[in-house]
Amino acid sequence: MSAPQPASGDDTLPSPAAAPLRPDTANTISGGTLNGPSVQARRITGGVHFHGAAPSAPSVPRQILPLPAAFTDRVDDVQRLTARLERLPVGSVRIAVISGPSGIGKSALATRLLHELGDRFPGGQLYADLRGYAPEGPARPAEILGRFLRTVRPDARPAAVEEMATWWRSATAERPMGIVLDNVVDAGHLRALMPGGRGHVLVATSREQLASLAGDGAVLHRLGPLDPAAALEYLAFCLGEDRIGREPAAAREIAALCAGLPMALALAVTELAARPGDSLAAMTTTLSGNHRLVRRSRPLLTRQEAAVSAALDHAYAALPGDTPTAMVYRRLGSLFVLDMDAALTAAVCGLTHAEATEHLRLLQAAHLLEPAPGHPVRGDVYRFHDAARVHARARAQAEAVDGELDEVVRRALDFLLANTTAAEFIVTPTHRLVARDYAHPLAEPLEFDGEERALAWLVAQRDNLFAAIRAAHAGGFDTSLYQLAHAIWPLLRATHDYPLWFESHSLGLQAARRCGDVVAERELLGTSAVGLRGAGRFDEATQAFGEVLSLAQADQDQRAEAQALHELGSVALETDRLEEAESLLVEARVLRVVLSRTSQEKRDRITFHRSVAITDVCLGQVLLKTGRPVEAIETLASARSTLLDVRDPLDAGRDLDIRDPLDAGRALAWLARAYSEAGDLTEGEAQGRHAVAEFDQLDVTRWRARSRELLGHTLQAAAKRDEARASYREAIRLYERVSRRDARRVQQALSRAA
Repeated sequence: MSAPQPASGDDTLPSPAAAPLRPDTANTISGGTLNGPSVQARRITGGVHFHGAAPSAPSVPRQILPLPAAFTDRVDDVQRLTARLERLPVGSVRIAVISGPSGIGKSALATRLLHELGDRFPGGQLYADLRGYAPEGPARPAEILGRFLRTVRPDARPAAVEEMATWWRSATAERPMGIVLDNVVDAGHLRALMPGGRGHVLVATSREQLASLAGDGAVLHRLGPLDPAAALEYLAFCLGEDRIGREPAAAREIAALCAGLPMALALAVTELAARPGDSLAAMTTTLSGNHRLVRRSRPLLTRQEAAVSAALDHAYAALPGDTPTAMVYRRLGSLFVLDMDAALTAAVCGLTHAEATEHLRLLQAAHLLEPAPGHPVRGDVYRFHDAARVHARARAQAEAVDGELDEVVRRALDFLLANTTAAEFIVTPTHRLVARDYAHPLAEPLEFDGEERALAWLVAQRDNLFAAIRAAHAGGFDTSLYQLAHAIWPLLRATHDYPLWFESHSLGLQAARRCGDVVAERELLGTSAVGLRGAGRFDEATQAFGEVLSLAQADQDQRAEAQALHELGSVALETDRLEEAESLLVEARVLRVVLSRTSQEKRDRITFHRSVAITDVCLGQVLLKTGRPVEAIETLASARSTLLDVRDPLDAGRDLDIRDPLDAGRALAWLARAYSEAGDLTEGEAQGRHAVAEFDQLDVTRWRARSRELLGHTLQAAAKRDEARASYREAIRLYERVSRRDARRVQQALSRAA
């Protein structure tokens, strides 16, 4: 079963494309949440080094894009909005809703407004597209809430939407922020994303007025088209006053045909700038013809909608005819992804990375794609304006050959699956093997330079991976669906993204069962149970782990059986069912010892030997809680020794060892408590301080807190009350970043120590 987090797991990761398959290995992390670095290595030489004691505060987010130099007019709009916002109560969250048709410049005005007010937001600026007009449906508030919360409080691990919302309000209570929410269709979605505290400004854009927000004190601002003078000013700024002055009548007609919409004007300007020798009159002829075609084919469109559609038709027709740029536009528009980069584009369109880069540049230059914030691993990133996406999708549906659109979706799914698997191989190298099926193997798979960059890519692709799972479900791509749900394990383990966790596993389990892949079913059921446990849903987790045990026993899979027994014992331990926990853990241990001695592969023997030590860490806690500290000392000391130097039990050689400083640190923290409970307070304190130092080096927030909590108990028992209270307070401070439930428990201990 998969490497659980916070409990344990025996896992083998499927190899990425072009990499050799590996034997099964095990990766087990029990009783804590991994928030920092750990070692999961196949071979370590020269020692292990960790740097950095305390995590640095997250940088102030600046997600609002810069204003283009060609931004024109809207001065009155900015002034009116600013004045009306200023009149709202100082202690409130000030809301502005900018409404108007697609392409009228709502997002640009929202961006301009927050830039004007920028020095008022020491907490930073956030941006989210709620995708209210996307064919796939709007983003869910929990999705955006989770993204915002991870931005301002990266270590937070809330388990439910309600807890997420509470944490979001608390995290934003001290420092005002400016927030732009694009494409909002539901006032309730906006309310769900309200920050806490005072001084915030939240600007939403929508095609509708969202009139119900007037009762919340929101400023409702309907944005109109640019007036003719402003439209001409824009044309003159972009094309030069001389060119406009030579054909003033044609310039006025272009402005009129663009209906004062900045998007339509930008599309027209782009083509005219690319053809400096063409007359403006030629553009008016083409635009007029496009208008007539659009109005005949779609008579219900408003004048503004027809202007945008005609301008998009014109820009699309003007794409270079001797390159596949138009094909790239169509295929990207037909996809489920929220944004795209050169690697995805190359895979979807059958291009090289360099070719894809050039076509994306051409589409941005034609204003058919917009730049999105770049990423250090992904490189340049692009997205569609909602009107351009609709247009590109319509062109794809009209021009696609038989089967092309399904192929495009499968190519995108294969791209994400192959590269997620490659990242998975690096970040969680012991995740258990599940088959990977590719209809279109990648010509240029991504290469990740280490765990940090692999995980960064997964985090950056989070929204696209979520969209891919939904698209695979909607399109009936069951193998891609359950394999993606399995492959995103390192992302889930690192972020505890519960909305993604539960939806992906629910859909993935159904798909695995439809495909009859019992190994994948068991793996997904197990990692689903890990999520349930992390969310505090212990009864459901127990039921799911029980199903895994039944499946493993039916398949006579001793490895999976041992893992399921361990997991059930871990849940029983966490819920203080100590007799049951001991029985289950002892049974798991016996199986793991047998496997460590009988497995044919050396790697398997090593990883099962390590798994025995992981189970011993849990057994040590049971012994401690049931009043047997001397036995606990022996068990935990042995476990720590193994985890610091994991070797083949049948071979003393060190050519293939897997050291585990995280779990070794956990063993030490509990060992310190065992010494204390056995009456050796001096040794208990010394070992407890050693555990604190180790976790500070590992930079694992939850265990930095937990080790201080356990040390506080030892110091309190030694009548060092001031030091105990200081240790408890530091534990609470750290827990506040990751687990309010744990923080409340330590607060009670602090009260008793007063």
